[in-house]
Amino acid sequence: MSRKLIHDTDQGEYFVGYRDTPKVDRRYLLGLSVLGLGIAGGTGAFLAAKQGGAGLGRWDMGTPVSLTGYLSEAPYPLLRTTGIDGTLRTVLLACDTKCGAQEKLAESRISRDRVTVRGSLIQRGRHVMLAVANDDDWIMPDHTLPARLTGFAEEDLGEVTINGEILDSKCWFGAMRPNEGASHKACAMLCIAGGLPPYFYARDALGRSRAMMLTDPGGEALVQPILRYVADPVRVTGRVHRIEDLLQLRLNPDNLVRL
Repeated sequence: MSRKLIHDTDQGEYFVGYRDTPKVDRRYLLGLSVLGLGIAGGTGAFLAAKQGGAGLGRWDMGTPVSLTGYLSEAPYPLLRTTGIDGTLRTVLLACDTKCGAQEKLAESRISRDRVTVRGSLIQRGRHVMLAVANDDDWIMPDHTLPARLTGFAEEDLGEVTINGEILDSKCWFGAMRPNEGASHKACAMLCIAGGLPPYFYARDALGRSRAMMLTDPGGEALVQPILRYVADPVRVTGRVHRIEDLLQLRLNPDNLVRL
């Protein structure tokens, strides 16, 4: 029995499922497959090109470090220490997952002043965080430091109205990629709700960027009122305060506008 699907009618070849596919259909399907792969590849390349860079942040999980400095629990847990160049530095503290260090500090019974803290560094440029070690002696008192910390002067830089994005500091510093935008919204909301310091990231028309810690107008922690705005383009109005190397954007959540 012949397997060709050629008939004496003027309708030409046609498809029958249990017989060989006609040549004209094979050519058509092959061309359509090549075209589909080309469109899919081109679309993927276009979307990838439109994504923001992963940034220069890095979490050095394989290199444990110990930092000695002055502990502060407000507005978010942080350590004020001295950098290699001798300048005062602010290092944010976090747990090793999607949470701040508040709960671990609450469980600790040591003096809350001069301490040595162990963990791994997460760093993006001048922004530094320590993911503290997950054991009982991750923080220890250290009385080798002077009893009082001097040099952290606070300066009110005035009111600003800027466009940008609310993001969680840990991921943006380098713990995760992507670490901004809609694809990171759910993760950022979990991190901020878990106590990680929220940051406001803005970029001007010249491509210059700035990231600032978000607080309420009194410089205290700001969490629940901003969660629904996380990772969305927003406009904020607030006052910028500089505390040595740390910038705070102090705002009233009522002044947040989704763009």
